[in-house]
Amino acid sequence: MSRSSENTDPGPGPAGLYDVQRLAARLGCTPGTLRNARLRGADWLPEPIDWLNGGPVWTAASLEGIELRRRGPGRPAG
Repeated sequence: MSRSSENTDPGPGPAGLYDVQRLAARLGCTPGTLRNARLRGADWLPEPIDWLNGGPVWTAASLEGIELRRRGPGRPAG
């Protein structure tokens, strides 16, 4: 799935948390893109607050403004 112009934020799941699937849907990317961003230490992706069922989870508050911090695919402008 490529980055979509119509991102669909499913909202946080149980306990107000976003898992990789929910965050990927919010950003219009794939879960693999988020895993790669975490492995590369992307500065726009905050550290997860915990792990649930073997995967990272974030609070909605920690993700505030993430859409603005994340740049699109491809090379940076400049």
